[in-house]
Amino acid sequence: GDPTATPIDLSGYLDNTDNQDASEVNSDTPVDVNGDGATEATVEDVIQAIAPITSKAARVFYPPSIAIDASSNGTFSLDLYQEYINQYGSPTVGSAGAPAAIPTYGRTDLYYYVTYADPTVFDTGSMTIDANGNLSYTVQAQPADYNALINVVFVVK
Repeated sequence: GDPTATPIDLSGYLDNTDNQDASEVNSDTPVDVNGDGATEATVEDVIQAIAPITSKAARVFYPPSIAIDASSNGTFSLDLYQEYINQYGSPTVGSAGAPAAIPTYGRTDLYYYVTYADPTVFDTGSMTIDANGNLSYTVQAQPADYNALINVVFVVK
């Protein structure tokens, strides 16, 4: 409070910035976030532990099962995205306390793939999927045992 007093120079101790690195910030409650038995004690430790998990986890997933009518030959279309929304948006039953709908991605947030289609039933050479998840397929023969496989995978962009 004395205007004539010589001020104390603290510039060597304070630079008036808060430029801590993530490795310098301790976690309030260190935990093992990735299940490897080691406790992650800093923010950097947590980032490094979960990065390999989150970079790939839940990026690739199977949509719900969809019945495809292969009882007659011809070219057909199926909106894979809409089938996904129909089933994930209104599941038949959920566990106690679960939300009524499963969280979903937007149509353009996904890549769509057919990883396998029974080549004795489907003309796999003419099968296409557009960027919106619309599958075009040709049934060339009926399945011998009333069952044929087609595997679809979604990948989050």
